[in-house]
Amino acid sequence: MTRFRPENIWLVGLSHRTATVSVREQFSFDDEAAGRLLGTLRDKVGVPEAVLLSTCNRTEVYVVTGGEAQDRGTVRTAVLREVAGARGRPLQDIEPYLYDRVGLDAVRHLFRVAASLDSLVVGEPQILGQVKNAYRIAREAGTLGPVLTRVFEKSFKAGKDVRAMTEVGTGEVSVGSVAVDLARKVFGDLGRCSVLLVGAGKMGEAVARALASGGVRAVVVANRTLERARDVAGRYGWTGVPLDDLPGLLRTSDAVIASVASSGYLLDRALLKRVVAARRYRPLFLVDIAVPRVIEPEAGREEGVYLYNIDDFNEIISEHLKRRRADVQTAEAIIAREVAAVERAFREQDVQPLIARLTQWAVALKDQEVARALREIGPTDERQARVIEAMAASLVNKMLHHPILALRRGAQDGREEVVEAVEEMFGLAGDPPRTAPPKPRGEDTGVPRGRERTPGG
Repeated sequence: MTRFRPENIWLVGLSHRTATVSVREQFSFDDEAAGRLLGTLRDKVGVPEAVLLSTCNRTEVYVVTGGEAQDRGTVRTAVLREVAGARGRPLQDIEPYLYDRVGLDAVRHLFRVAASLDSLVVGEPQILGQVKNAYRIAREAGTLGPVLTRVFEKSFKAGKDVRAMTEVGTGEVSVGSVAVDLARKVFGDLGRCSVLLVGAGKMGEAVARALASGGVRAVVVANRTLERARDVAGRYGWTGVPLDDLPGLLRTSDAVIASVASSGYLLDRALLKRVVAARRYRPLFLVDIAVPRVIEPEAGREEGVYLYNIDDFNEIISEHLKRRRADVQTAEAIIAREVAAVERAFREQDVQPLIARLTQWAVALKDQEVARALREIGPTDERQARVIEAMAASLVNKMLHHPILALRRGAQDGREEVVEAVEEMFGLAGDPPRTAPPKPRGEDTGVPRGRERTPGG
């Protein structure tokens, strides 16, 4: 029997729990870069299965290998070297921030991620879509195999079940909504504030919904694509503009929430220094929820500039988590149930070769005995032969039903003695099965001594 080896599934990564945004942004991957890295892991490192999950709050590599634990350590180092190298960084830059999960702990971690239980804001809805996107990229890169396919598809179910069966995701729950809560703490009544929303992607949409729910009326949505800016702004009666005149937009805004993707800083310290001078040092509140960040961190040193990023949300997030604690406990129970189901499925998969051998042995024996019976009967028509064949096949199916059921249940429960008993009982241990089972010495075959027939007659 091939033993279930959960340690062949593992992950290594960093997240908001282990690394600041200044570290996370160094190791974030867009879809194209993720696909290239997965191809490298397959072709250069020789990893048979891999998925890269990269979001604003985490970068994780899920891997399946077939070797021993010491081999996994070698592969882990090679994987991390490629991850760091793909971002132009040495291996030692990423090592201090990493965590590892092996076997069912890796499966459990993925399920918690997909259910948003490990998110910066518990219950945020974007993460399940991001996990599905990582799965899609791996499939297109050719790094999905039977193990990660099963595990990731089960993670989708776990995420959906948590959202359907608990209140974890009720209401507007996202990094964007926390950014708006933070602005509310600073300004009090957001209805009297003018807000500039930079970015109209999925995160920008979440911020827009939270701003609208908070009663903010004076909002300008700025985006590289004007049509997209107008689309998001138009839903709430706001104004959509291009990003061309950021200095002018900053001079007339009380608060700025940035959630746009950029390869560099859109707002640097020099620009903001000029802006606050033009505003006569009237305070400017900035929240950068983009990863990589798009507002230069040093800009927060300027007089009148109050700059926050997603690492500054801890107090609000703690309050949010307290309100959802009971739902989180229910969600954890759902996750535990789904992890147990995956373990049972993999253990059952281990006995499939034995079930196939048992079935092969029984079918071969059935075919042998049907041929023997037809020779003994003599001439038969086609219908009679079909009846005899069907009766024999039905007997085989019924006789194998309980042994196969016992094998599956024994494997699921980790009861190897059941598997070994079936192997011994049917003579299937070790070598491939014989066409017919061995006969004890002196067994009465129903055929006179010396006249036993072989399958060839």
